[in-house]
Amino acid sequence: MDLVVEEPNSVIDIRKNRIRSNLLLHLYQSGDTSINKMARLFHASIPSATGIVNELIREGWIIETGTGPARAGRPPVLYGLNSKKYLTLIMDINRHDTQLVIFDLHNQLILKRKVDIRLDDSSTFLDQLFEASDDFLKSNNINVSKLWGIGVSMPGLINSSQGINLTYLNLTPPGVPLVSHLKKHFKLPVCLFNDTKATTIGEHRFGFAREKSQVLTINIDWGVGLGIIINGEVFNGASGFAGELGHIQVKPDGLLCHCGKIGCLDTITSAIALIRRAKEGINGGKATILSQIVNNNLDLLDTSHIIEAVHAGDEFSIDLLSTVGTELGKGLATAVHLFNPEVIIVGGLLAEAGPFISNPIEQAINKYCLSDFKNSLSIHISKLGAKARLLGTQAHLFEHLIAKEFS
Repeated sequence: MDLVVEEPNSVIDIRKNRIRSNLLLHLYQSGDTSINKMARLFHASIPSATGIVNELIREGWIIETGTGPARAGRPPVLYGLNSKKYLTLIMDINRHDTQLVIFDLHNQLILKRKVDIRLDDSSTFLDQLFEASDDFLKSNNINVSKLWGIGVSMPGLINSSQGINLTYLNLTPPGVPLVSHLKKHFKLPVCLFNDTKATTIGEHRFGFAREKSQVLTINIDWGVGLGIIINGEVFNGASGFAGELGHIQVKPDGLLCHCGKIGCLDTITSAIALIRRAKEGINGGKATILSQIVNNNLDLLDTSHIIEAVHAGDEFSIDLLSTVGTELGKGLATAVHLFNPEVIIVGGLLAEAGPFISNPIEQAINKYCLSDFKNSLSIHISKLGAKARLLGTQAHLFEHLIAKEFS
């Protein structure tokens, strides 16, 4: 049998491309740096690092950004990503509305538009999404050629490697992956990502989870999702589905969940469940300022109104959030026993309630967890808020496209 011997040049090219991609990832994640630091970081000689930097400057990836502090002699020249090389389009989709966001390569939010398109398991959803996206780009004079790629975050059982969302299979014709359908329309690379995992990456790259190794993020949104970081890496599971905390059964005789099961955590702790219970309480004669806030039109009632009432001291609304936090804390206590995290980050719509949601979560964890698990555990409300999901989708897209660019 003939052996295929790899030519030296191909080995050199592979190593150089690996350094190029790692360098751009480093600049994206950590900011500007000097050639000396690049050489040390990637175990390359200074002439090699200089050559790679000069190539990336010619290709428009890197620019000089100034000078750094000097210990002795001439200050080192700093280099950083050229933020204007490409733009990215992020589609943040949920069951309530859709956000369209344009980022540059420095994660600066250039444009944003919220559109009243609610995720529905039918082909009409994508028709509406395409129409809204095309209008968004056209009205802002953004040519598709300026876009590097598209990142899509949405709820559901998402297998990113296959580009499918098993929870919403009717968005596309049978057998057609969602990513393929999006690529066909936009003629661009597309990354599909679960919304909770996007939030987790955002927190790990830019939030409280930065430089942490064992982390749980709880995303209390229209559903409840759990993000898991183990040894500094997002844990996906065999098919990318790990972390569906909202679909563990907590009430065997409870309500029907949208997933088809009975008594899921989602049915008592999600934003949808919170609004439902608020309406039930108001209709049952509970004393609350919520009716006043929405001018007696309960169809308008949203989580923002409940959180407004909580901060105004409304006892009924405080009790509602306390119940949600307690039930979430019970569910998280199980996750704490399984994963032994060092930090839990609370994000999503209901995180805007601050201590009114985090305190009952913490109290429930204290009550239902073994004491040794709590000794090194801290709980934080996300400082990034909804931006964590956008930044996480952007980071995931950037890392995917860089790997593809220099493969």
